[in-house]
Amino acid sequence: MDERSEICPAGTFNRIHGMFHGWGLLGKEFLISHEGASYKVFCDEKSFLVYRINGDSGSRHHVPGWPVCMVSQNTIFEEHAHPHIGEDHCACELKLEHWLEIIRSHSLQEFV
Repeated sequence: MDERSEICPAGTFNRIHGMFHGWGLLGKEFLISHEGASYKVFCDEKSFLVYRINGDSGSRHHVPGWPVCMVSQNTIFEEHAHPHIGEDHCACELKLEHWLEIIRSHSLQEFV
């Protein structure tokens, strides 16, 4: 059994929801930068989302962006878990816990 099959989406979402509530960021959208890329982050009563903003018009067929991590009561999506991740130079290889650490490490004052 792989580690992803042992993760409970509802419990994971409730933990993230509690973190954002404690930070005063629940329902607020904000931007962060990581390794030269921009990401929109949002958490509300339904889901947590990290969305890559496409700053390079030549990548991903001119789409404005795409989700790289999403958690809800019944789903955990992480772009890094896609089987063909190595074939896409724009793909994000960060796991959920890495995203949470990046968000936590930013000065939360800049988001409020």
